[in-house]
Amino acid sequence: MENGNFPSTARKRVIMFLLGCLAVVVFATVVYRVEHPSIVQHEERREMPGGGMGNMDGMANISVMMKRLQDHPEDVDAMRSLGMAFMEMEAWDKAVSFWDMILNKTPDDVMALNQKGICLFEVKRFAEAADQFERMLAIEPANYHAHFNLGILYKHYLEQPDKAAGHFQTVIDAKPEDRELVESARRELGGK
Repeated sequence: MENGNFPSTARKRVIMFLLGCLAVVVFATVVYRVEHPSIVQHEERREMPGGGMGNMDGMANISVMMKRLQDHPEDVDAMRSLGMAFMEMEAWDKAVSFWDMILNKTPDDVMALNQKGICLFEVKRFAEAADQFERMLAIEPANYHAHFNLGILYKHYLEQPDKAAGHFQTVIDAKPEDRELVESARRELGGK
């Protein structure tokens, strides 16, 4: 049955055109991800006493945490919350300052090392980011997130593919429950 305003052949052409556009978008997304891999962010969310930051709004939340840190300069939970808040705002350099505060107090804080590494990666300080993930591995040699992140950094940003291959292989051998991460490591290792 034909609608006089929009014949069925025209409808089919429009649908085919839209499906073609969708295919191009999906293809472009896959190509972009392959050409621009990113490190994996593994964060440990901790609930703050009194309901945490999730119950407050953006800047008000930061103001409360800053006041809390001013009143209690040793409050690692406040530092952690501020680091995460600034990362969510993509204020990478500001976030690094809070991860540094934690690392000055507890140099072996794996979460702070990870988050600082991610921030440094985001501001294209790749060698420094790799140092953070290497420090993580000195503390937790089997940390497969750190291995994967180092693989990405060494392969795509620091031009050390042999080092990268070892880290990707470690992720594959660890067989973590994160299947997507294992598959990403396999793809990266296969595309030396």
